[in-house]
Amino acid sequence: MKIRFKTLRNIINSVVENDFFGMAAEMGFMLVIGIFPFMLFLTALFGWLGKHSFMNPLIVFLQQVMPGDVINLIETVLNEVWFFTKGGLVAIFGFCITVILSTNALAIVLKGLNRAYKVEETRSFLYTRLLSLVMVFVNALVLFLSINLIVFGKVIIKFLITYTGFTVHSGNMMLLIRWPIAFVALYIMAYLHYYILPDLGGKEKIRRRSALPGTLFFSISWLLGSWGFSVYINNLHTYNFVYGTIGGFAVLMVWLYYTSILILIGGEINSQLYDKLERCEEIKAKRNKAKNDNTL
Repeated sequence: MKIRFKTLRNIINSVVENDFFGMAAEMGFMLVIGIFPFMLFLTALFGWLGKHSFMNPLIVFLQQVMPGDVINLIETVLNEVWFFTKGGLVAIFGFCITVILSTNALAIVLKGLNRAYKVEETRSFLYTRLLSLVMVFVNALVLFLSINLIVFGKVIIKFLITYTGFTVHSGNMMLLIRWPIAFVALYIMAYLHYYILPDLGGKEKIRRRSALPGTLFFSISWLLGSWGFSVYINNLHTYNFVYGTIGGFAVLMVWLYYTSILILIGGEINSQLYDKLERCEEIKAKRNKAKNDNTL
């Protein structure tokens, strides 16, 4: 019991000393401002391709989960971009800015994990940026899947049943399996962060084992937070009356901050196990050496 309390105390102290709360705020800010060029990229891309009809089902879906003022703003931006003759350039510009801001956010995670493990970065700037870029696309895919399954799951299934040939039975099955699917996807994503991003040497066995507890912590905590966020989304119309359209944006900022701090705390949890496993390996090596010396 004392060992567990000491480990918990070490984790809390390290989180505070390493300024993970400040780093999470920095990472969350990068992700928030990255949303706008990403929206610009999507709208310009659809406008450039001339596939206006592709956006109609999306608008219908958004009308069910977003305030009316936000929908009007989105439709205004869409209409302006659709008639913009340089849509291809806008799409490229939006994509590039999104990638830069997203890789900056992942670079902060990399820095935070190195700080948790108490190691210095020895890899080149280009290598770490390419590593961050790869994880950006992994994160985008996993988070898009998880958020849509958990947060907007009921709304999406209702939309599919209403506007497509999706059956009620299939919808109920999707509601049941969405949590396991999201958990597995999140687990793999978090594990890749903790296994790939830190600049760790040592044995592969220690790296693999030490990445497990933080991965489990992040996945469970993120899903619990998703459940809470889902409750908010399902009651969005009530809160909009009180907070107005800024309520949804404020929740998004808190949500990204929550995600950022979770992955950094998970890294600190892993570092505690990593240190213990390294000490165990050192003790084992010394014992084997002493045993061999006695044999000789």
